[in-house]
Amino acid sequence: MPFLVLLLLALLLSNPVAAQPNANSGPPPALVVTARVEQGQPRLTLPLVGTAEPRYSAAVAAEVEGLVASLAARRGQRVAKGEVLAQLRTHRHELMLEEARFTLGEVEARIAKAQSDLRRADDLHRQKFISEEEFQGRQTELDSLRQSAQRHRAAVRILEDRLARMTIRAPFAGVVAREASEVGQWLREGDTLVEIDDLSVIHVMVPVPENQLGLVRPGDATEVSFDALPGRDFSGRIRAIVPRADLGARTFPVQIEVANPAAEILPGMLARVRFAREFEGAALLVPKDAFIPRPDGGGQVVRVVEDQAQILEVRVLGAADSAFVVEPLDGELAAGDEVVIRGNERLRPGQNLRRGTAPSGNGAP
Repeated sequence: MPFLVLLLLALLLSNPVAAQPNANSGPPPALVVTARVEQGQPRLTLPLVGTAEPRYSAAVAAEVEGLVASLAARRGQRVAKGEVLAQLRTHRHELMLEEARFTLGEVEARIAKAQSDLRRADDLHRQKFISEEEFQGRQTELDSLRQSAQRHRAAVRILEDRLARMTIRAPFAGVVAREASEVGQWLREGDTLVEIDDLSVIHVMVPVPENQLGLVRPGDATEVSFDALPGRDFSGRIRAIVPRADLGARTFPVQIEVANPAAEILPGMLARVRFAREFEGAALLVPKDAFIPRPDGGGQVVRVVEDQAQILEVRVLGAADSAFVVEPLDGELAAGDEVVIRGNERLRPGQNLRRGTAPSGNGAP
């Protein structure tokens, strides 16, 4: 037995390759395809999705209570500003107005007679035929009649205004989107009659991520298309950035105006908006395939340093054709650096790399 142990020991000592671990026993280098970081001043583009909304949308309500006698506005009908939408029953108010005007006429006739009487009383008073008290009584009677006339004129104006408001008109030109009443229905003051949308101009509301707001400026032009209108591109203009963020999505609503004279763009249509702006200053451009997005919205690129992987955190500032404009958040990244565009999904920091050939259509250094 001691002889066998000594024999094995002698064999191990005589074979130095078996006696020491293999220096090349680790995993082989990862096969990757790379490209160079470029520097330039690109035109940044940001494609996003939004929803079409009417410029104005109003629930046209009854200003006075009454019975709907006629309803001219129907769903889908185009109406002009000031066009009659509905008429409330006015017969009772017309009788009241007639009575108020008759009463006013009586008072005005009494005023005319009182003025004539006052002139005669003034002559008699000057000639000392009537007393001062009687003359002042005539003056007081005329003043009282004038006040009564003012009250009756106000009553007439109130009834005229009420009658006018019983004819319900369109506040602006648009399309009737919904009917909320019908002939024979009693409307209370404030009850909705119809809803009207102004489609002459469409507002497209686009949620823009907060880290992309630098690409959005009120007054800038945009390109807008709609899935429901294939092959058509519309010119839009950024009207406003609404300062109300969606805290869950970290986005801000951006309002874009699109002219719609033919009313072919309808509320609710899916809009595809392309924001574009010249980048200010020198930009670092990496191929889009080099960017590895993370679920939290951030991302990374893999830089090749001495044939090893270096993971860099970056922020995307915008897109330009087939490249992203990025800003490194840790480490250094410069024009001419080599980044991985294929095989970068599972690389670890410091992992050895071996360059391969890019598939057709993709260049490699």
